Amino acid sequence: EGVDWRESVSWPFEPLCAELRCSLFHSRWERRHGAGAGLRAVLRAHGCSAGSVGGVRACVRDELRGQWLEDCALRLLAVLALDRFGDWSAGDRVTAPVRETAAQALAVALRSMEAGCAAQVVRALLAMSREEAWEVRHGALLGIKYCLPAREDLLPELLPLATPSLLQALADDDDDVRAGAAASLLGVASHLEALVPSRLPRLLGALWDALASVDDLTASTASVMGLLASLCASLPYATLAAAEARGEAAALSP
Repeated sequence: EGVDWRESVSWPFEPLCAELRCSLFHSRWERRHGAGAGLRAVLRAHGCSAGSVGGVRACVRDELRGQWLEDCALRLLAVLALDRFGDWSAGDRVTAPVRETAAQALAVALRSMEAGCAAQVVRALLAMSREEAWEVRHGALLGIKYCLPAREDLLPELLPLATPSLLQALADDDDDVRAGAAASLLGVASHLEALVPSRLPRLLGALWDALASVDDLTASTASVMGLLASLCASLPYATLAAAEARGEAAALSP
C-alpha cells in the first residue's frame, strides 16, 4: 500500500509470475490449477501495472504492460486448448478445474488489456469453440463465459460476433458443451435484446429444443433452464409471443 511501482527497476511480481506462467504447463493438474489461481489473484490486484519497469516513458511502460498481458493471455489460451483433465465424481457434469481457473484468469487479464487485444482474445476463443475435440470447445466456452462480462464496454462489438457460435454450441452433441454455451449466454442475458434482437427467436427456439433432450441428470439442464427463465423474466411478452409464432410457422412449413 502506498508503493509506486513506477519507481521500481522491474515489476516486483515478475519472478513470481514467471514461475506461475511456467507452471501452467506442468504435468500435474494440481500444479496447473494452482498456477492459474495464482495468476488470477495477482492480476486482479495488480493487472494495471503488470510487466511495468521504472525509468521509462509512460508510453513505453504501457507498451511493455500490453506485451506482458498478451503473452499471459496466449499461455492461458493454450491451457484452455490443451488441458484434458476432467472430473465426473460429482455426477454426470464434468468438473474441469484447470480450464475453469485458466478461463477466470484470462478474464481478469482482459480487464487491463487494450480493447483491440481483448477483442482478438475473444475471437481466438470463438475459433476454438469450433474445434473437433470436445474438451477444446468446452474450454473455449468457459473462456467466453468469463470474458464477455469482464469487458462489457466491448459487448456491442463482441456479442453479435459471439452469438452465432454460441447458438451452434447449444445444439452440440456433447452435453457439457451445451451447458457451457447456455452459461455463456446467461452471463450476458440482460444485453441480448438490445444488442442481438434478431437472434432472439432462434435462441428461444434452440432452448426449447434443448429442453426436449434433457432430464434431471443431464449436465446442461440447470444452465438451459436458468437461461430460459432469465429470458422469459426480462423480455417483453410481445418478443416471446413473436418467437413462439415463428417457431410454429417453421414447424408447419414443408
